[in-house]
Amino acid sequence: MICSCGRTHATLLAEKIDADKKAIEELRAQARTQTGAIKDLTEAKIRELEAELAAETAMKKALRKAKREIVANLKAGLSLASPEFFFQLTRDQLLEFVLRGGLGLAVDEFMTQQGEITKTIIETILETYDGLTPEMISAAQIDALQVNAADAVFQDVIIPDTLKSVREALNAISVDVPINQAMTALSARLEQSEGRQLTEVRTKLSQHGRAVTAQLADDAGLDLYLYTGPRDGITRGFCRALIDLVVDEKQMRRLNNGQGLPVKTSGGGYNCRHSWSPVTEGFVAAANLKRATAQDISKANAGA
Repeated sequence: MICSCGRTHATLLAEKIDADKKAIEELRAQARTQTGAIKDLTEAKIRELEAELAAETAMKKALRKAKREIVANLKAGLSLASPEFFFQLTRDQLLEFVLRGGLGLAVDEFMTQQGEITKTIIETILETYDGLTPEMISAAQIDALQVNAADAVFQDVIIPDTLKSVREALNAISVDVPINQAMTALSARLEQSEGRQLTEVRTKLSQHGRAVTAQLADDAGLDLYLYTGPRDGITRGFCRALIDLVVDEKQMRRLNNGQGLPVKTSGGGYNCRHSWSPVTEGFVAAANLKRATAQDISKANAGA
């Protein structure tokens, strides 16, 4: 699902990437009409969206490569050992085989892309807010956020999907389905799970970026956030009501995107292309930004 209402989570990644590209184009158009600090902030958000877009593309390639290698390595293993050997493996043993057989590559790529997004966001905050220094950043907390996001993607979604598909292939072989036929079916099952997995990957990468932003804001003692992003035909009503408004922590807690996801780290929900930018009182005044009212918060919630 892209940043619009009523869309399913199985929307093709190509469509999501196209939406991201459109978001970047609109932000560039916004930046051309801006000056000073607000222009710098918009350009920083463009860099963050570009980092997320690159991460999505890299993860799509990594997952596809990992699944091809899982099938190839399982097929090779079955030529050396009986299907019963694999069928009797414990979950942890089968997991180790799957990770060593290809899925570990996707885990490594996810962590790498998280690192790139984190680096971009830290550079943005350090450039746009001179009250924060590298020494003030809670590195341990940032690392914990990365681990938690990776666990949420792989432990909760990708690993269970993959193990289930491998088990089904082994069960088929145990009842005399030819190995080549079972491997073809395994490839198809792994491919079918790609849409949901990539939606989860994209969501967690975006949530991770916002979580890092929130942590840096806490480190800097900031509690005001400007909602930034595109205002186009696929923008949710929730997001449309908040774009270019400044929200404080109390108002943030009253926001509800209608998807059961925390607004501070998920914005408008799954695959939202908008983000929160920590700002100071001085920045709000200098850029003549508008503070959100109770009516704005209610309008956003009604549009969720």
